Amino acid sequence: MPPLIRFLLKWSLIGMASGWLFVGLLVLADLGGVRTLLGKAESPFLWFFVFGFSFGISFAQVTVLAAVLLRDDFGGRGHSGNDRLERWKAGGSARLDAEED
Repeated sequence: MPPLIRFLLKWSLIGMASGWLFVGLLVLADLGGVRTLLGKAESPFLWFFVFGFSFGISFAQVTVLAAVLLRDDFGGRGHSGNDRLERWKAGGSARLDAEED
């Protein structure tokens, strides 16, 4: 499997699991009467699935975004990731070098 697909799947599954865990905790704690509302629904399992899936997709997107932005090659962990911008701020040229093409 290509590394980028593996990266995307890994972080998507972590985010999806986090979303389902969050929904489980919301229902377990009955915050806002969610468990009561789901219990009174005509098809509670369907609504629990829809509730969990929507939170899972949202958490998966945020998790992938955070994983991408925190990668070293995207400037995560304190590095700006843009050497040309740093050169320009220091008064140098922002033109591409031959090896940067």
